Amino acid sequence: MKYFKVIITIIIVIGVLNSCTDGTPKCGDNQSKNLVIKIAKDELIKKGMSKLIPNINFEVINIRTTSHDKDVDSYQCASDFKMTGEKTKILSITYTVESTDDGEGLYVTVYGF
Repeated sequence: MKYFKVIITIIIVIGVLNSCTDGTPKCGDNQSKNLVIKIAKDELIKKGMSKLIPNINFEVINIRTTSHDKDVDSYQCASDFKMTGEKTKILSITYTVESTDDGEGLYVTVYGF
C-alpha cells in the first residue's frame, strides 16, 4: 500500500510538471510567425536592403501544418509570406519549428526566401 501511494504521488507530480510546459510552438503561434518575420528582415539586411524594412509590413498568412513529429515535437509548416509596401508581394514558403534540446530556445528554419 505504501508503494502504491508513492507511485500515485510520482504520477501526479509528473503530470503537473508536464502541464507546465507548453512544448514547441505550433506553426501559427505568434512566436513562430515572429521568428519567420525576423528571418525575412535579416535576409533583407544581408542583401543590403535594410532601408526598405521600415516601409514594409510583413505577415505570415494562410498557415498550414504539414506534419508534426511527436517524438521530437517539431512542426513542418507551409504558408504565404506577404510583404506590403508600395506594392504587395506574396511568396510561398515552408518552415520548420523546433525547440532546442534544453527547452530554452526555439529554432526556425525558413525555405523560399
